[in-house]
Amino acid sequence: MTSDTVVPATTIRPRRTGAAHSARAHARLALTAAAVDGLAKVSGDRPLEELVALTAATAVVVGAAEHTDEPVVAVSGPAGPVLSGIGLAARSTVGDLVRAADSALRSAPVVTDEAALAGAVLVGSARVGAGLPARASQQDVIELRLTESGADGVRELVAEAGPDRAEAWFLEVLLRSVSRVLAGFADPHGPAAALPTAAADDEAAAVALGRRGFEPQGVTTTLTAPIEEAVRANPDRTAVVAGAESLTYREFWQAAQAVAARLHAAGIGRGHRVGVLTGKTVHAVSAITGTLLAGAAYVPLDPRSPAARLAEILDDAECAAVLAASDLLTGLPVGLTTPVIDIQAAVGGPAAEPGTDRPGPLPDDLAYVVYTSGSTGRPKGVEIRHRAIASYVHWKRRNHGLDLDTRLLQLPSLAFDSSVADLFPVLASGGRLVLADTHQLLPRQLAELAQQHRITHLTTVPSLYRVLLGELPRAAGSLRAVTVAGEATTPDLVGRHHELLPGVRLINEYGPTESSVGATAFDHGTAAGPGLPIGWPIANTVATVTGGDGRALPIGFVGELRLAGHGLADGYRNRPELTAAAFVADAGAPGGRSYRTGDLVWWRPDGMLEFTGRADDQVKIRGHRVEPGEVESVLGLLPGVRQTAVAVVSGPDGAPALAAWLEAVDTTVEEIRARANAALPPAMVPTSITLIDELPRMVSGKIDRGALVRLAETDAAPAPASAPSRTGAAGDALEVKVGAIFEEVLASGPIGPDGDFFDEGGHSLLAISVIDAIEQQLGVSIDLGDFFDTPTVREVADLIRKAKPDDQA
Repeated sequence: MTSDTVVPATTIRPRRTGAAHSARAHARLALTAAAVDGLAKVSGDRPLEELVALTAATAVVVGAAEHTDEPVVAVSGPAGPVLSGIGLAARSTVGDLVRAADSALRSAPVVTDEAALAGAVLVGSARVGAGLPARASQQDVIELRLTESGADGVRELVAEAGPDRAEAWFLEVLLRSVSRVLAGFADPHGPAAALPTAAADDEAAAVALGRRGFEPQGVTTTLTAPIEEAVRANPDRTAVVAGAESLTYREFWQAAQAVAARLHAAGIGRGHRVGVLTGKTVHAVSAITGTLLAGAAYVPLDPRSPAARLAEILDDAECAAVLAASDLLTGLPVGLTTPVIDIQAAVGGPAAEPGTDRPGPLPDDLAYVVYTSGSTGRPKGVEIRHRAIASYVHWKRRNHGLDLDTRLLQLPSLAFDSSVADLFPVLASGGRLVLADTHQLLPRQLAELAQQHRITHLTTVPSLYRVLLGELPRAAGSLRAVTVAGEATTPDLVGRHHELLPGVRLINEYGPTESSVGATAFDHGTAAGPGLPIGWPIANTVATVTGGDGRALPIGFVGELRLAGHGLADGYRNRPELTAAAFVADAGAPGGRSYRTGDLVWWRPDGMLEFTGRADDQVKIRGHRVEPGEVESVLGLLPGVRQTAVAVVSGPDGAPALAAWLEAVDTTVEEIRARANAALPPAMVPTSITLIDELPRMVSGKIDRGALVRLAETDAAPAPASAPSRTGAAGDALEVKVGAIFEEVLASGPIGPDGDFFDEGGHSLLAISVIDAIEQQLGVSIDLGDFFDTPTVREVADLIRKAKPDDQA
């Protein structure tokens, strides 16, 4: 029997965990008395009605896994496949549900009792596309059928799957789930929404996996308390290094106390929020810690964000003051009314007088508010309390082996919460922070820094680690562990790590901002192993894989990851509607609520979680969380723009990138890009911007983003940026060489002397590739910071001439 009818690709994802097999997988399950009774109640033991009942029961399981009220399954028999869409939401009772399945089958090609005798319900595999792909066959689906066995006619469910589609263990879980739904059919008048979607034991086993290692008591301390203990125990050890400057723990703490005193003198303390705008300097850490010591929450501000976005964040956070580095003051919004305190002046000021009442933070006070991309067009502030992030710090110190000998190369920007995972665990352990600016230093220079300071730990995003890894073996003598986080890693990166850094632990951490940096972790150890899981929940977290009804799905089923526990954020500042949608009531979770991550994961049979994608459009761009909807909203407000569409495409380096298409009048790509740069952080500015007469639309009237992505993939010579720079004068011989390097790295058409690397679709990681190519082809090393400041072909050629005045190219 063959069929070309399957369900949507994400419905149920049967997984193989071992080597490929050529034989079909089988499983059978004797129906319980309750399941037999439920089947009889709605079918009357008639073959066609039994097939209808099996179809309805399978649809309930499929709908839960698919997060849809309109699941689709297929029925196959001698008459051919019949596609069945069953609206679960509109079926108030079990009887309504079964009648809907019956109607769906009878409205299609003729299905008779004779066909039902040979019929099977088909469940699509994740590796098969949606709809009716012509290539699909019985090898692409899971078949479920009812049979009788033995002389006494024991009713059984049988499942069979094609090679490399599912293993027997998954088929057994699927059969138990369908059987339990059939048992729920015993009351045809009962509510269909109450039907269980997994066997009780399977559901309980999955829930237990998510609570493994959870410590109910949590951590009831502040972020600063363990740091103060480290200061008292090791006042003369080095705490922070940035460039040629360093601070001992005593100096760092005195500077932090001075910042706290300065804030208190201004009437700022508990219940207030303070913006912090700083680069990678030794006193940046003191400014952050001093804000916490004052009892206030800090709001990190990105120096690379446009002033308009900083103004939006400062307004929403209602900051009582801004602590700013003196060299960054010009980046603040014009007309800002919030008091600004110079960090250098604050750290050099006096600490509070002995005996002065200086109320510090409590565990339930806010520690920080981090702003992330928002789907509604505005950034949203995630509020994290001391006790939540302190719980993560406590776990990380133990899990990563942080101690007095720890020397961490701190790479993430201090404006993002990924820096929290570095700063506080190391300072609480008495270790050393070595701050490094990835926008100033090349991978070679970062590796030299690691070697110079005998770095033991570092944390970075996989995309940066990919370009850094080749330089790190020189630091292998001291390096103990590398943590990758913020993006999905890849098998080749894991394999290359173990090849180049044998004996160095590779730890994959996962955790949204809303769960205080970290929620799960997997230690790849010092040797490569199977798969790329995100691990299991850390000590402060409970994880549940849920179906569309919010109930736990069993092992092997893909669902939305929900997180609960001590690390949860309070919610989104001033956004009650978003908070209510994301942080939901959950009677079975610690604290009675859980966070809906929007991430799709599944429990593997080895007890680990594996990430498969997103339930929405959110994407990670170089480790930054981006909502394409927010980018669309901002672009849609620009002069002359009538309609926008933003989608994720593959960038020149193969990494995810944003592409934008706009219906616009009386404007140019150059003007749009300039205005986008003034309104959005770098990671949210589309790599490609294309003006289009009319956006393609589907029959429903919605924009067909799939068609736009296909257009981008098939365009042999896309012009993501300013056409004039491509058609300008060719320039001199050196400029031609530089332009050719730009074109090679960006995989673009011709770029003239005025072509701006970033306007042409470049970003920070691709800039490293350009500088490497210039060094290899032209024998000149230029500074990464200078490249960011002067990124046109002509300006880069001038940098080369200055570095090599006798160059006659």
